[in-house]
Amino acid sequence: MKLLPALAVVLSAAALPAQPPGRARQAWDQIYLNPDARVPVNPSALVLETTANLAPATALDAGMGNGRNAIYLARKGWKVTGVDLSPAAVKRAREEAAQLKVELDARVGDVERMALPRAHYDLILCLYTEPLAVRAAKKFIDALKPGGLLLIEGRHVEGLAGASAPDTASGFHDNQLLNLYDRLRILRYEDRTMPAEWGNGNEARGRVVRLVAQKR
Repeated sequence: MKLLPALAVVLSAAALPAQPPGRARQAWDQIYLNPDARVPVNPSALVLETTANLAPATALDAGMGNGRNAIYLARKGWKVTGVDLSPAAVKRAREEAAQLKVELDARVGDVERMALPRAHYDLILCLYTEPLAVRAAKKFIDALKPGGLLLIEGRHVEGLAGASAPDTASGFHDNQLLNLYDRLRILRYEDRTMPAEWGNGNEARGRVVRLVAQKR
């Protein structure tokens, strides 16, 4: 299947190995400033399923992109902080929140270098920012309240298009999240072939990893 040019841009940035913040910021800005780029705009199925029966509380969307999940939660009454490296993505999120008249604390920043408040969040999202989910594991665990939930979704390293070798790609390895988050109670773990919300066309399928875990 031949990729459309805009989708190819998304794939090339989404499958990149971890980069310095400045280069990563530029790569994502290129996507969000491209009017033809095909980026997800609807809330994640995992977010919809997991939060359907939760009372609104305090949430962090780490690597929120255009705010598709952060804004959904804010509309449900959650107090949401969304952080992303890309000023273009954050601008989109702020504009959408303003149009919908919902309160959203949308910030440009690098979660890895931010000081997150300890035991503060009832919910933390980290979707399709695989390097962040790996490197910020301890930070996320510490930032969750007891009973708080962590939601992670991303591609397995084997399913990443354009990666030159598995050990240089940014996807998850077998059982990597289970090992990194073993201090939490694992409520849901999936590693299966399915369409990825980021980085694949609608017809493409690959290994996607999902984790829902709760702080004890």
